[in-house]
Amino acid sequence: AAILILANVISLASCTVPGKTEVTEETIDEEEKRSSSEERIYSNIEKITADIANCNFEDLCLRCTTTPYEVLDVMPVIEEPDADGNIHVSDNMLLIRNMIATTITCKIDEESFKGSLVDKKYTVDVKFSFKDYEKVSGLRDRFLGAADFNSLLLEQPCTVDKVLTLEFVKQDRHYLLSNPEILTELYDYDLPELVFMKNCFDMIETSYMAGPGWDTNTESFFDTNTLEFHIVLDHQAREYIWQYVYAVSEETTPEWRHIYTSDIIVDKYPTEINLTYTQEENFSTGYYCFVIYDVQSEQIYGWEFSIINTEEPMQTTATTTTAATEETEETE
Repeated sequence: AAILILANVISLASCTVPGKTEVTEETIDEEEKRSSSEERIYSNIEKITADIANCNFEDLCLRCTTTPYEVLDVMPVIEEPDADGNIHVSDNMLLIRNMIATTITCKIDEESFKGSLVDKKYTVDVKFSFKDYEKVSGLRDRFLGAADFNSLLLEQPCTVDKVLTLEFVKQDRHYLLSNPEILTELYDYDLPELVFMKNCFDMIETSYMAGPGWDTNTESFFDTNTLEFHIVLDHQAREYIWQYVYAVSEETTPEWRHIYTSDIIVDKYPTEINLTYTQEENFSTGYYCFVIYDVQSEQIYGWEFSIINTEEPMQTTATTTTAATEETEETE
């Protein structure tokens, strides 16, 4: 009896259960097709995300079933570079929106993938994340240009997360996004109207000359070899690292004569700027300027004043130039 039972078991194992083998092969084939579809769609999602982050409208169109004008209306598109490769954008808010877009990343929820081989339609949930720009916009009253905002944006650890269900259809051998309008949520930033400074000098509250022989009423120095230039800054100046040089020049004919130019000064988070220039002998009578140059913006800020040496006869015209040490620009 035992031998008979074993023989029946072996016989059953070698038999084909009606329909069983065919279903298994179809199931395996379907799973392989779905796996291939998933991989190609996931690869497409990564490319679409790159197009979104780079605000690349043209490439995004190629991955959609229709031209996504809805996306273009809100996409912060920056124009193509000129012949020299430079991009000139005067709209700071456009730059800010573009900078936010460049922080977009995505994570695919693979368990959410659904597909129909018959209809050739597929859906998958994707979590998109970008830097929390609202936290950045509240950090300062004013920003030193769009680049200042961007540096704070990149340092921001918090993100805004949005889960979008992307729909794809298969056309020929390509899997195309069929609901591109949903991507508008990744560009619809509720940004306040930010205030931008032109340069560091916008943080100057006031300035004044001082030192031995300074007369406020005539804005002149008398019999001095020392010039002091003091700059009072507002509260926001201490949030920045300043880089500048200062220079002293004398008005001569036909051009100004540079007396002194400092090395680049790095001033970390200053509350005020105090500059002093001293030479061995008193300055001769004449018309002078004491200026600082902002290294980043190349802007100039300073004072013009007279120096009167009572040991010399008064001169009504500018002194004749001596050998200039370097080329001079006329001070504004």
